[in-house]
Amino acid sequence: MAAGTYFVRPCPTCGRTLEIRVEWLNRKVECSHCHGTFLASEREERPVTDQKIEQILARTQDYLAAFGNHAAASELG
Repeated sequence: MAAGTYFVRPCPTCGRTLEIRVEWLNRKVECSHCHGTFLASEREERPVTDQKIEQILARTQDYLAAFGNHAAASELG
């Protein structure tokens, strides 16, 4: 049986290096690590846009604020 031909791309969600069969070019694929889906293309996709970074930072700040309030309440009681 002949070995398949693969191209190597990072997952745009988690950054892990993936080997994708050429037969899957221009099809939706799923990362075996994070299960993120993306279109398999010859060009690398940029993993995260600036807008997504801002959204992630805002969610992180909200989480830290909520955690800080929870930690302060647990210290009192």
